[in-house]
Amino acid sequence: MNNTKGRSGLADRAAATHAETTQWSRESAVAFVIDAVESTGAATRNDFDIDRIVTTAHDLADDWDLQMLTPDTFWRIAAGCIRY
Repeated sequence: MNNTKGRSGLADRAAATHAETTQWSRESAVAFVIDAVESTGAATRNDFDIDRIVTTAHDLADDWDLQMLTPDTFWRIAAGCIRY
């Protein structure tokens, strides 16, 4: 039996806040990534290769719901996609 009580990962929060019928797509993943990278105000979408972040995160998560990734994993991917 898989007991998830006490876990505080992004997947648990996403499952609690999104209905089963939510349809994730590449477009929703792009919007999520743009929102995440611009959320601190320190960078804009132009500072990152957004398509590469989305593709890499999708390959890793095997899902368009990128909120399933831990924040550390997401930011590790994003850090590798900074435009110079």
